[in-house]
Amino acid sequence: MKKGDIFIILFVAVLSVGLLVFYRISATQQYHHKYAVIMIDGKVYKKVSLDDVNHKEEIPIVTKQGKNILLVKNGGVQVIYAECPDKICMKEGFIDKPGQSIVCLPFRIVVEIRGDKSVEVDEVTY
Repeated sequence: MKKGDIFIILFVAVLSVGLLVFYRISATQQYHHKYAVIMIDGKVYKKVSLDDVNHKEEIPIVTKQGKNILLVKNGGVQVIYAECPDKICMKEGFIDKPGQSIVCLPFRIVVEIRGDKSVEVDEVTY
């Protein structure tokens, strides 16, 4: 191995560890309020609270291009029916963490999970 190869391997290893640590920290953040934002053509169609994990609701979305049905349950969202040809939005599965999204390009629908961070002080250090 050359010096450059070792440098590249070390750089990739350090970058991977850094990204893993960042992901772990961001994934464990607590949110005061969690909700799904459903957008059609870039405009907000509906906001749905995901705080109640016992709440179950089917949301039909009808556009000029066709129909999708979203299922809200267990504090998350998934597409259970789509008339689009590729059905990638259905294959994305169940999302329940802020920052996750489902996109249906043929129908221009975006479902994004968002959260308001807790405003309470966790710890005070003197």
